[in-house]
Amino acid sequence: MDKLKILIASFIFLSLSPGAYSQTEIDARIISGNIDVCDNESATIELAIQFTGVTPFKYKIRLSPNAITTSEDYVYTTDIDENNILYLTKTISLSIPEGQASESFQIQVTEMSKDDITWTDTTDPGVTFTNWKLPVPGAGDDIDSCGLTAVLSGVPDPISSDYYWETPAQGTLSDPAATNSHYSLSSPGTYSLTFTQNNGACMAQDEVQVIFRGSPSASISTSSEVCGTAPQEATLQLSFTGEENPSASTPWSFAVTDDESQTIEGTATTVEHNEQVSVQGETTYSLLWVKDYNGCLAKPEDIAGTATIENLKPTTNAGDDFLACGLSSELAAISDKGTGTWTSEHPEVSLSAINDPNSGVNVTEQGTYTLTWTENNNGCENSDQVEIQFKELPSISFEEENAHICQGDEVSFAFTITGNNGPWTLNYSLDEEPQTIDYQDASFSFSASPNQSTTIQMTSLTDQFGCETILTSELSVLVDQMPAPNAGNDKAVCGKEVQLEAQMSPVAQFGEWQVPTGDILNNETSEPKATYQSTDFGSVTLTWLETNGLCTATDEVTIRFDEEPDAYAGEDITLYNQYETILHAGQPVSSTDEWTGEWYISSGPGSIANPGAKDATISGLKHGEVEILWTVTNGACPPASDAIAITVKGLTYHTGISPNGDGVNDSFYIKGAHTIPRNELLIFDQSGKVVFQQNDLEEGNLWDGRDSDGNPLENGIYYFIFRGDGIDPVKDYIVIKRN
Repeated sequence: MDKLKILIASFIFLSLSPGAYSQTEIDARIISGNIDVCDNESATIELAIQFTGVTPFKYKIRLSPNAITTSEDYVYTTDIDENNILYLTKTISLSIPEGQASESFQIQVTEMSKDDITWTDTTDPGVTFTNWKLPVPGAGDDIDSCGLTAVLSGVPDPISSDYYWETPAQGTLSDPAATNSHYSLSSPGTYSLTFTQNNGACMAQDEVQVIFRGSPSASISTSSEVCGTAPQEATLQLSFTGEENPSASTPWSFAVTDDESQTIEGTATTVEHNEQVSVQGETTYSLLWVKDYNGCLAKPEDIAGTATIENLKPTTNAGDDFLACGLSSELAAISDKGTGTWTSEHPEVSLSAINDPNSGVNVTEQGTYTLTWTENNNGCENSDQVEIQFKELPSISFEEENAHICQGDEVSFAFTITGNNGPWTLNYSLDEEPQTIDYQDASFSFSASPNQSTTIQMTSLTDQFGCETILTSELSVLVDQMPAPNAGNDKAVCGKEVQLEAQMSPVAQFGEWQVPTGDILNNETSEPKATYQSTDFGSVTLTWLETNGLCTATDEVTIRFDEEPDAYAGEDITLYNQYETILHAGQPVSSTDEWTGEWYISSGPGSIANPGAKDATISGLKHGEVEILWTVTNGACPPASDAIAITVKGLTYHTGISPNGDGVNDSFYIKGAHTIPRNELLIFDQSGKVVFQQNDLEEGNLWDGRDSDGNPLENGIYYFIFRGDGIDPVKDYIVIKRN
């Protein structure tokens, strides 16, 4: 497209009041409006400038972005019209920088002056002048398409995003604003489409030619039939629609397939075409593809039908081989085509309806028989055989059908099974619970353990082949309920007599105590709460026996008879210079060693190391008296107690003797010395020599002033040491004065 020179002049007239010309202030505004041109190298424009103030005056015009300012000559009243508008013509260079979509300028009256010396800024906002670049859109290459839909491929110029496809005279567009819009028609032909692009004041277009060649359609069918699977000829009928070309010798080409092993390609010169095929048995063909003389393929949805060449030969099925329980059954052939007939070569076999697939069949004896089912479909015939094993149904007979047992015992019923197809499974119901027993021998017994009187229902008898005989026999069992005796809880008593606490079962007819030793008082052995007297202390197990018909049951109770304890803490104890001793309690009972005892300090100092022992050690004693309590417990008997006192004294003695035989103060005696274990007395003269020594002084031991050889010692002062277990040695002097 040639570039155009565009002259734009916009005239906007403002109504001014008559007094406007008398104003002394000057101002100017461009009122032409913004100016747009399309891809010009230069343009001559006419501006309308409205002035305010009294002429003459000068003004300046600036072109941005280059900031080019030009100063214009004086404006006189004769230069402007009655609305103070001056019309000014300007020529502007319009080159657009490379790669840009436009070039814009601002035109503005910036200053005014009345004397060419003093300049005043105006209030003019200016106007915009824009030179738009002409776009170069592409509608794409011409399209030659099969079918009636094509995808367009417009290519817009990058300088603008304002593009679209013009609405075509025929057909539809999926999206006119999309470059790759889909164009669709209802009939083949050649069509033109226009691709338009705008850029500001510029508009450009390009065209594309679209050829729609359409596509064919076809269907397949057949009326051929075959018998069996031997190779045979059949005919397929093909029908075609679509654009024909009289000059084309083969308007259509095609391929048919049986979807397994055979694919046949061919051509057709007419809309109705017969194709010969060789088949083996029933075969279904479909069209794989269809192509017209333009090379256009039929769409899948335009290929219709399948051609099934039917096999007249029946798929004869006499049914599965099976086992028949009993000597009669029903056949189960599956009918296919035509009519069917049952036959058999066995004279033992008789049929109720030879043409019925489900005919009844009977035999005279157990065995295996073969039957043939033959079907004929318009002279095309096929046969199949079924093998049937007839098995005699088992039966059972019981010798006795009534029994009497105790609950928990087992009852047995002898029986005999007829038939030789063992092993067998006997099914029955006991207490409404299904039960099953397997048997190897025809003569055996049936056992059960019902919890209560019941009738055992025989339900069925099944042999090894699964042949089942429904049974109606009932076996009656009278069951005496087992009593649940309660002899009472085990316990312990103090003494040798106890009242028993058995509880009689509701079902029990009789109860009795059985005792290994001792006696049931008053001979009340059948009394649950009888009184029992033991002969000895210790545990005795008693048995409570209950009877109900055939049933007996027992429960045991163990009773421990505990001897009442006798607490004996021993005699009171006096200690001399000893602060530890051993307590010795008496045996509290004679019948057992399982009693318990404990020492307690009631008052006074000290501690007992093993207070639970009969012979316990007490230590930490001090001079004075300690009260000690010994408490004994034996099983169910109440505790018994005894107390003793321990008195701790110091050793006492005289420091002088006069062994002259007058019976007064003749001997040296340490009171309490005999209580000190492993004691020893040593007598020294003033030189430190041991003159007398005696060990293990007993109560009443006296020293009469003799040395170890029995010789009287001279008058004078002597020294002694007394020592023993548990005491600090006693050291002192002794004065012997015989006269």
